[in-house]
Amino acid sequence: MGGAPDASHPLAYLSGSPGIGGRLKSAPEDFMVEEIGEGGSVFAIDTEVVRPGAVSGRFVNFILQKRDWSTTSALSEIGKRLHVNHRYFSVAGNKDKVAVTVQLASVSGVSKEAILSLDIRDISINGAWLADDKVRIGALLGNRFAIRVRGALEKEVSVTRVDRIYSGLSGMFPNYFGAQRFGSTRKNTHAIGFKLLKNDFEDAALSYICDSEGEEAGDAKAARDELKATNDFSKALNYFPKHLRLERSMIAYLARKPGDFLGSFKQLPRSMLLMFIHAVQSHVFNLLLSQRISEAKKDHGEKIDLGENPSSPSSPSAVLELERGEYYCSETLGFPDISKTSDAGWVVGKIIGYETPVNEREKKMLSELGIQKESFRLKAIPEIASKGTHRPLLAPLKDFNFDADTDTFRFSLPAGSYATIAMREFLDTDKGDPREMHDP
Repeated sequence: MGGAPDASHPLAYLSGSPGIGGRLKSAPEDFMVEEIGEGGSVFAIDTEVVRPGAVSGRFVNFILQKRDWSTTSALSEIGKRLHVNHRYFSVAGNKDKVAVTVQLASVSGVSKEAILSLDIRDISINGAWLADDKVRIGALLGNRFAIRVRGALEKEVSVTRVDRIYSGLSGMFPNYFGAQRFGSTRKNTHAIGFKLLKNDFEDAALSYICDSEGEEAGDAKAARDELKATNDFSKALNYFPKHLRLERSMIAYLARKPGDFLGSFKQLPRSMLLMFIHAVQSHVFNLLLSQRISEAKKDHGEKIDLGENPSSPSSPSAVLELERGEYYCSETLGFPDISKTSDAGWVVGKIIGYETPVNEREKKMLSELGIQKESFRLKAIPEIASKGTHRPLLAPLKDFNFDADTDTFRFSLPAGSYATIAMREFLDTDKGDPREMHDP
């Protein structure tokens, strides 16, 4: 491999049955997302949430409903209207842009009344109350989806195929990271991360600033291309679009200190730098999981009997056997309870970092990608070093339903799992022979 392959390359399917075709997100209303809070309550679309809240508190918690806004841009616009810096907002997780979504958010420095009085196109506040603490990242059980597919096969065929696929999946699907993890438009986040891990700071910086493939804004594409051609950072400050503020901060630094590409990265927020490293880890996780599913299909055929794994005969994850450094987590919506006992259910794989115990498969994969687990120490930027963590290899499809009259899928997923990944099992019509699947 030697480098960072395209994050969108084919990944193995758990079901080998052909899907119903069609398109996602033809309109925001085709992709409905409702957050499931930590207590199990669902923040439903167009539904007011009334909570007593605290008598006083530093924070205002509020229910944000948005249409065709990313979470970041919606909160930035709210902050602009209320004259509050975007850093004072927090959410449990980001939601899709081309969608109608509802989620819990919080802010400090403004009143509950100010939040409730907002009037922004395609944004509504479905409740607000005082709170003693802010909403924290990951503070949700999951999300409930209603996803309409456009251009699918005729009803009779769709019903048969969806039933067959759902039966074959046995209520689970590969817990791959979705495309959003690798950059919403340019899809180069993991490629930049690989360069950082290899201490190739010049290439990493130029990729972040100048890569224009997939760039949707014409002025941004032109600016990136011109700087790539001229390498004149001082001049670039005169024409680089103002909305590319992170790129401009790096450009300004390089105009002052030519050649200090490592220093230019340190102008970025730590959260942004972490995204590059997390994208690499996500890419490696996807490749390893795809490889293991392909091998399981070769061993067990098209329909994998979930009772065949002798190490955990009752496990819904028996399709994938434990490997070194892995264990199980219980079958709950948010996967909160992790144990090393086999009476749980879901095999937990590795998000590789410098403390991760790696087996021969993982060592080989890292070597082919030109890195090793120690690369995640990032001695040049230690504040974004990653010890590693775990992630379930498979995820449950909860409360699944398919309405063939409207081609609408409804289900709930744990926090961190991607609906687009679940949907590819049902939509893709050409899944290939599982015995000839891509082998990284």
